[in-house]
Amino acid sequence: MQNKPVTPIPAFLFFAILLTAGSCKKEKQAPGTPAIPAAEMEYFNLMDREIKASAPSFSIDVNHDGRKDLAFGTLLVGDPINQVDKLQFLIASNIQVNLPVNDSEEVPVMNNGDEILPADFNGYRWFELSSVVLVQKVISFTAPDVWEGHWKNAVHSYLPYQVAENGKRYNGWVELSTNLTGEKIILHRAAVCREANRVIKAGK
Repeated sequence: MQNKPVTPIPAFLFFAILLTAGSCKKEKQAPGTPAIPAAEMEYFNLMDREIKASAPSFSIDVNHDGRKDLAFGTLLVGDPINQVDKLQFLIASNIQVNLPVNDSEEVPVMNNGDEILPADFNGYRWFELSSVVLVQKVISFTAPDVWEGHWKNAVHSYLPYQVAENGKRYNGWVELSTNLTGEKIILHRAAVCREANRVIKAGK
């Protein structure tokens, strides 16, 4: 059990810690309506990379500029007020990389085919330099461990993100699952749209 007070970690600092620690489907069109061409997508096989306390963090450069855009990792935080420790599984975004975050500091859990919009949507707003807890294990000496978080039941679900370049936005997604028994998050695939300001569909 940790007894040190908890100090919030700014998103940019958490991203730095992680880095040093280790095609849209074409819909059927009405007769006589020109088909909308599928967006040009680039896909990344993340090879079921596991994010867990005993493994180093993992980061992705989706636009090939030599700078990591998204980072996944864990953080053990002591909460002396509630007499618990929290093993947190986080995602962090770099400068000019946006995550959609709501007022509860959550990112949406999307299903295959859900639309990812360039603008704010469904109570989520795009923020750069974000650090978000996907799921956390609350460890107590006086009660059973409890899992919390928006992503605790994720199975091949999709996390949207966005890269901003020269005033344009390029939408993308990361496919991941949460394994509570194994205390890990599994990264399956990622993708980014190569056309600016396009609505894309998760998993497509």
